[in-house]
Amino acid sequence: MIDFAPLEKRLTELLERHDQSRQPWTYDDLIERMERRRLEKLSRAIGDGPADLAAIQAAWASGAGPLHPDHAKALETAYLGETNLPWYTENLYAHLSRGHPVLGDFFRRWVAEEDQHGRAFEIYLLMDRAVPPAAMLEAKTAMLREGRAAPATDPFDIMVYTSIQELSTRVFYARLARVVADPILADLLRRVQADESLHLAFYREAVKVALQQDPSLAEAVHRGFMGFREPVTVLPDYEERKGLIWDNGLSNLHVFRAEVVEPLLRYWGLDDGRALARWSVTEAGHRPA
Repeated sequence: MIDFAPLEKRLTELLERHDQSRQPWTYDDLIERMERRRLEKLSRAIGDGPADLAAIQAAWASGAGPLHPDHAKALETAYLGETNLPWYTENLYAHLSRGHPVLGDFFRRWVAEEDQHGRAFEIYLLMDRAVPPAAMLEAKTAMLREGRAAPATDPFDIMVYTSIQELSTRVFYARLARVVADPILADLLRRVQADESLHLAFYREAVKVALQQDPSLAEAVHRGFMGFREPVTVLPDYEERKGLIWDNGLSNLHVFRAEVVEPLLRYWGLDDGRALARWSVTEAGHRPA
C-alpha cells in the first residue's frame, strides 16, 4: 500500500480546493419550479369553467414534464446508482481512510454530496411521475438487498475506481442534459454534473501525485480499467437498462473509451494499450466480457 503521508500537503490542498469551489445548493428551487409547472398544467386542464373532482385529480396525477420514457428510465438508472450509498460507505470508507485521514475526510464529503444527488433525482422522478413510483422503489430495494462487493480494498485502487466512476457519471449526465426536453431536469443534471467534476478533480489528481511518487502503480491503474464495473450492474434488469442507454447514445463503448479511458490515461501520463483494447467496440458491438 502506498504511503500517503508525504502527499498530505497536496491532499489537503485538494480538499480545500473542493470546499472552496463547490457552490452549495438545495432542493428548494427544484421543488418550486416543478410545483409551479404542475399547477399551471392543472389550470390549463380544468379551464375557466367548473370541473369535477375526478377531472382535477386526473390532471394532477398525470405529471407535467415532457420527458421521453427512455430518458426517464435512464434518469431512474442514474438515481439508483447515486442511491446505492450504503454499499459505497460500508465497503470503501474503512479501506480508503486507512490510506490517510484526509482521504477519509474527503470521502465523507463525497458520500454526503452523492446522497444529495440521489435525493434530488428522486424528488424529480416522483413529482414528475416520470416512472411508476412503486416500480422505482422495487428496483431500489432489489439493488440494496443484493449488496455489492467492494470494487477495491487498497486506497490507491479505490481512487482509481472512483476516478473512472466519477468521469463516467459526469459524461453520462452531460449527454443526458443535452437531449432531455425538460429544462428543469437539464438544469438539475448540470448542477449535479458540476459536483461530479469536483469529485473527479480530487480523485484524479490524488492518483496522479501517487503515480509520481511510485510509477509502478501504473499496473494498479491498468487493473482498474480492465475490471471496471458500474455500481448498477447488480440490478436484475441491468442488461435491459444498458441496452436502452446505449440505444439512446447516452453511453456505449465508443463514448467510454473516448471520453473516459483516453482522457484519464492522458492525464496520468500513461499508455495502456490493453485497457484501450478492452474498451474498444468489438465486431459484435458488445462490451467485452
